[in-house]
Amino acid sequence: MREVGVAHPSATPLRNVLDFEKIEAGQDTRTTVMIKNIPNKMTDKDLLTYIHAICPRKIDFMYLRIDFNNHCNVGYAFVNFIEVSDLLLFAKTKLGTRWNMFSSEKVLQMSYANYQGKEALIEKFKNSCIMGEREGWRPKIFYSHGKKQGLPEPFPEPTNAKRVERAQQTRGPLWASQQGNLSPARDSALWTKMRNPNQQNRSLSPKGQNREHNPIHRRLANNS
Repeated sequence: MREVGVAHPSATPLRNVLDFEKIEAGQDTRTTVMIKNIPNKMTDKDLLTYIHAICPRKIDFMYLRIDFNNHCNVGYAFVNFIEVSDLLLFAKTKLGTRWNMFSSEKVLQMSYANYQGKEALIEKFKNSCIMGEREGWRPKIFYSHGKKQGLPEPFPEPTNAKRVERAQQTRGPLWASQQGNLSPARDSALWTKMRNPNQQNRSLSPKGQNREHNPIHRRLANNS
């Protein structure tokens, strides 16, 4: 069995490790991956161009997470390939290779995301505060079929008005406006769950404080 796509074995659950043999045998048909070790100066447009060089118009979701403090990406993105064959082609071509961009020595790594498929990803993000941020920082979707395949598609409107309102009310000390520069702590639990659901109950504070004893997280819990 050949298993690839792990920068540090302890960092990626075994179930999320790409296995080319299983993909080729049709035993693993997942299409959503986390692309890691991305050069921090890359924008979402840079990443889209990079992917399209191998698989033109073959993805229908992409989200490159941004650090609002420095306006640079944090080193990873979630991407959904339209077909598993497209994922396999990209992985075989780029996995384990240097990016050779922005004078970076980073090596591209990949693992499966815990949320799979365009629809599941849309559901996770459409009521999120991130959709109120500047356009370049938001998740992007693209048409999955037809003549417009791979071209930008409008993101669905929020469906939970109360959740959006609560999120907007709590963004004061945690979220920046489009002119501000604070990091998106409001969605940190989502990122933890997407990367490793087994860690979702661990502390998310920089000092490792328990969520229940952290006043920020306690206030968020009371508002949820």
